[in-house]
Formats: sequence, structure tokens, C-alpha cells
Amino acid sequence: MILGMRFIVYGAGGIGSIIGGHLFRIGGEVVLVGSERHVDAVKKFGLRLLTPDITYTLKIPACKTADELAPFRGDDVVILTAKSQHTAVCLGQLKNAGAPRNLPLFCAQNSIVNEPAATRAFDNVYGAVLNMPAIFLTPGEVIHPITGNGGLIEVGRYPASADELSQRVASALLEAGFACKVNTHVMRAKAAKTLLNLNNALEAITDAKGDAAAYNLATRTEAENVWKRAGIEWEDFHEFEKRSKAIRGKNKMPAGYEGETKRSSTWQSMTRGTGNVEAEAINGDIVKLGRALGIPTPYNETLCRIAEDMARKGEKPGRYTIEQLTEMARRNQ
Repeated sequence: MILGMRFIVYGAGGIGSIIGGHLFRIGGEVVLVGSERHVDAVKKFGLRLLTPDITYTLKIPACKTADELAPFRGDDVVILTAKSQHTAVCLGQLKNAGAPRNLPLFCAQNSIVNEPAATRAFDNVYGAVLNMPAIFLTPGEVIHPITGNGGLIEVGRYPASADELSQRVASALLEAGFACKVNTHVMRAKAAKTLLNLNNALEAITDAKGDAAAYNLATRTEAENVWKRAGIEWEDFHEFEKRSKAIRGKNKMPAGYEGETKRSSTWQSMTRGTGNVEAEAINGDIVKLGRALGIPTPYNETLCRIAEDMARKGEKPGRYTIEQLTEMARRNQ
């Protein structure tokens, strides 16, 4: 049993509900903060957490607002799992609900923009890089389609160190079934993961149809050129992929869900019609840095612009082909 910490999983969708659910099922004190529909379903029926081996129905505490968390406690630990486009809103909600500056906050999100943003509101900020599958298409239900372990998680104190709390959180996540450890250079690993996440918008726009290799390489090359000029450090993309695959479990759908498709969080957001996606915080961050440094980033700019536009209009994945996107990017060079 995990003692001495209350885990507040803020922005609990797919990843957050999986992390919170596994911590809760082994005896951790956990509260999910999520969307109205998701929280209503969890409160009424419990959180359905489906894995290849067991389907859990967890009567896990859940709430819709930060105000419901008050008063904050000295043993609170926030695991921020909201999409990166919602980070500013989440930070403001926590502070306006009375969260103190010393509240520990772990950014378990895609992109490398969240940790520096979090330091504006909180002093104890930690990075967390994740490599695990999660499917969240139905309120109250999340699918965790992996066996062997729950996936790779590495945590570290921002910007580049470790402390007792990072080790305690890593130990709790390890006990909950994840392949978790402390990484004092977690932001380098998150940058490598970001290079992989640059592909999320392309998958959503095209519905994963066509040969994406050349376009994906172009987006990564743009990011690496921008980061090198800006002095941003990252772990080698291929080395990160190699060690992640060696550590994490193997993807496997639960029985009865073999027909479900494991797609990126951007594809899932577009499929659910949320009205927004992460492209601005992932591809868009490369575009903004590129503009500041005078480096063209047409492949990332095209993905960001098209994905955000499709999300705003409520369009489903598959509107454009890779060939069409490539032509748009070339025209923007």
C-alpha cells in the first residue's frame, strides 16, 4: 500500500485515468479531476479500466473542479495529465482554488512546453515522460492495451535533477505496475518523445493512411534544426525508441476489444470531437521557435494549421492524404 501521498490526477482522460486507476487499485489515495461527462460516469458506475488480463471497476474518487480538492494538504502530489493546450487553464484553476506554490506538480504530458510554464505558478515542478498505450473514447471507460508492464514512465525534477519525492513517486508507479524509474535528464527524454509525437497530427489528419515515413522524417529534421539553434538538448530519437521498446510491455488488446484501433491522443481527440488538439503545443512550438530563429518549418506548420482547423470544425480523421499535405508543405517552403 502507498502511504504518505494523495495523488491528484488533474486532467484525467485516458492516460490520467490509467495512471490514477492503477495507483488506486493497489491502495493509493487518489482523486481524479476530469471532464463533466467522464466524472459523472465514474461516480455512477465506477472507472472501468480494461487490461488484457483483468477488467477493473474502481470506485475511485473523482471531481470536476479544483475547488472540490480544497483544502489542499501537505502530502498532495499533482500528476498533470491534461492535454498540453489546457495546461495554462489547469494551472490557473489549481492556484485560484488555493493550491500553494510549493505544491509538487508532475507534468505527465506530451511536449516540452509544460514544465517551464508550470514554474510560473509552482516551485516544485517535475517532468514525466511516458511511453504507453491508452484508448479513451467512452466516458467512464479507459482501455490499457499492454501486457508485461503498464508502460515506460520516467520522472525527474525540472529541469535536470532528482530528489526524494521523485524517487517516492517513481516507486509508487513501479508498484502500480509501470516500468518506472528516476531520470535526472528527463527533459532530454521528453524531447525525444516529442520528436515521435510530431507524427500525431499527421496520423489524425490522414487517418493513418499512406506511407508517412518521409513526412515524419521532415518534421523531425525541422525540429532538430530548430532545437540545435536554440540550444535545446534531446536524447537521440532512435536511442530513445530502442530503449523504450526494450523496457515497456507489449501491446495487446483486451478480449472482446480486438477490433479497437490503437491511435494517438490527437486522433482520439479528433474522433471524439473535442474541438481542440495538441498540435499547437507540439508542432506549433517548433513553428514558433523557427520563426524566432529565422528557420522555416513548413512541414510542422502545415500539420499544426490543418489539425487545429479540423478540430475547430469538428471534422473527423481522414480529410487529407499525405500527398496533399506534402504538396502544401512544399508550397510553403
